[in-house]
Amino acid sequence: MNDPVYNKLRELSWRRKLTEAEELQLQAWLSAHPESREDWEAESGLNQLLEQLPEAPPVSSNFTALVLQAVERDAAAPARARQSGWRIGRLIHGWLPRVAIASLVVGFGLFSYHRHEVNDRNAMAQSVARLYPVVAASNLQTLEDLNTIRHLSDPRPAPDTKLLAMME
Repeated sequence: MNDPVYNKLRELSWRRKLTEAEELQLQAWLSAHPESREDWEAESGLNQLLEQLPEAPPVSSNFTALVLQAVERDAAAPARARQSGWRIGRLIHGWLPRVAIASLVVGFGLFSYHRHEVNDRNAMAQSVARLYPVVAASNLQTLEDLNTIRHLSDPRPAPDTKLLAMME
């Protein structure tokens, strides 16, 4: 439809109702080009439906600026998503190995401490087991003298009471 007459009449029908003269000109053109009648009827039906729509509210003065800002924001959203994902990835890659190593060190330390305690208890149990036959075979008098014997082997000497009395 590159005919300038048809295009002019079509554009006029978008803006307003055609005058009688324009209507006659359109009918003459459509009778000369019957293949375009269906296209014109679809166009006029669409125009009638559009006229039934309510009037659009007036657009604010900064509408274009708001639309461009929204477009820029939408265009920048994937970049921000990639950037925030990189921060999370960097955090995971930076802290995760450190936390894992620290957990291993603490776990190994706890395991070593537990093994040390178990070994100490086993050694004490073995020494008690070695002493039990000796204690069971000895008489009661030997055990009563044990406290005296222990004091004899005390490396701290007894206080010298004579020296203390002279110093007073």
